[in-house]
Amino acid sequence: MRTGHHLLAFVVAIAAVIPNVALAQGLGGLAKGTGQEAPPPACPTPIADPSLWSKSVTGGFNYTEGNSKTSSINLNGKLLRDYLNEAWRFEADYNYGNAAPQGDAVREETKNNTRGTAEYKRIITDGLFWGAGSSVFHDDISDIRYRAIANPSIGAYVIREEDTKLSLEVGPSYVWEKLGDVTENYLAPRVADRFEWRISPTAKIFQWTEYLISAEDSGNYIVNAEFGIEAALTSLINLVVLVRDNYVNQPAEGREPNDVATITGLKVNL
Repeated sequence: MRTGHHLLAFVVAIAAVIPNVALAQGLGGLAKGTGQEAPPPACPTPIADPSLWSKSVTGGFNYTEGNSKTSSINLNGKLLRDYLNEAWRFEADYNYGNAAPQGDAVREETKNNTRGTAEYKRIITDGLFWGAGSSVFHDDISDIRYRAIANPSIGAYVIREEDTKLSLEVGPSYVWEKLGDVTENYLAPRVADRFEWRISPTAKIFQWTEYLISAEDSGNYIVNAEFGIEAALTSLINLVVLVRDNYVNQPAEGREPNDVATITGLKVNL
């Protein structure tokens, strides 16, 4: 699927969620204007103890049959904790898909990738922090046999409130990777940001971007980005729609530099 089709699907998905959020906020404002209290959200998210770990599993599945055959599965697990002067994040992804151009054709893989990340931040003072992170990535379709990144960093929380968080960070990183049959290890300065905004008691927007550029070759750089929206369906289950972009300026031989995925799934809060 081309990038334009991914973005169109994402816009349509957001268009289906945003009106409900806007309607809830509008009704709340109307109630305030009439001197009446706004009704509580239909499925409020339970108030979590910030000292405890936040755990969730997200899964999505798509299947078509007929003139064409396609199927895909997306799995994600998160373990988070942001309390007092420390923030931890552990995350793992698995995505697989196959398709056949005609109903009787043999299915071929269209995606098959795995990612794991771990991050730690320690606040020093006034929102400033130091941190460390690592990630491992494998993608059969892009012929990324492996890519491992270690990144110490320093940064700051531009915003760190209950409903809104925005952090920026910079630092050196080191990359170990094998693209096709070519193995490279190199130092790469890195800049990144992470944003989360709870727009209502039942919905939030989240975004994350990182940019790494080889210290030896300025034409060799990597951009990873993610943007999505999450809305509660029940007190324990949320709908998640996101766009994920992985860009490698110097991909494996015979591969395209950009991979964009639109993912829709149900998140279970454990």
